[in-house]
Amino acid sequence: MNAQIKEFLSQHMVSEVGFAACPDSPFENLENAVSLVFRLSDAVVDQIGDAPTHTYFHHYRTMNAYIDSVSLRLVLFLQERGYRAAAVPASQSTTGLAGIFSHKTAAVRAGLGFIGKSGLFLSGQFGPRVRLGTVFTDAPIKTACFPQKSECGACDLCSRACGAMAIRNVNYCEGMTRDDILDARACSAYMKEKFRHIGRGAVCGVCMQICPRGKSKPES
Repeated sequence: MNAQIKEFLSQHMVSEVGFAACPDSPFENLENAVSLVFRLSDAVVDQIGDAPTHTYFHHYRTMNAYIDSVSLRLVLFLQERGYRAAAVPASQSTTGLAGIFSHKTAAVRAGLGFIGKSGLFLSGQFGPRVRLGTVFTDAPIKTACFPQKSECGACDLCSRACGAMAIRNVNYCEGMTRDDILDARACSAYMKEKFRHIGRGAVCGVCMQICPRGKSKPES
C-alpha cells in the first residue's frame, strides 16, 4: 500500500511522501498518517527580502489550494479501495492560531525532516521552502515514528531577521510546544500590521527565505 500511495502521489508532483503513526489523530480510528511535502518555487521565495512579495502571497495561496486538491484525490483513491480517509486542510486555524492537527508533527514523525528554530518544518531535501499536507487513513500502511532533533545548531539567521522578534533562538526537541520556540501571536500581529497591503497580512516568509538549508545550490 505504501508503494501504491507513493506512485499515485508522484503523478501529482508531490516532492516527498512519508508515513507516520499518529495515535493523536483528530479523526476517530484513523491513526495512520500520510505526510505530503510540496516544494515551493525557489524563484518566488528568493524574491523575499525583509518583506513578502505579492507574488509570494499568490504562490502561497495557490499552493494551499493545490495541496487541498491533491489531498482530496488521495482520500478518494483510498476510499475506492475500501478504506476510510480524511484530509487535514492545508491552511486553516480553528483554535487560536492552530489547526485541527499540525502537518509538521506528521512530517517529523515520518522522518522527513525536523522543526527549525523558526518553528518551520525543515525538509531534509528542501529546507523550509515547502508546504505540507496530511491525510489520515485506516489503510494498512507501514508507518514510522522517529522524530528528528533540530539540526539548526548555533545558526541564528532567522532569529536575527525576524522583524517581530518572535523567534526565541531555541533548538527544538521533542516535547516542546510551539510557544517554547516561537511567539506565534507576535508573528501574526507583526504581519497584520506591517504587511496588510499584501494579502491582508497573511504571509511573511522572511525566516524561510534566509534559512541556509533552503538556499538553491548552484550547478557545478
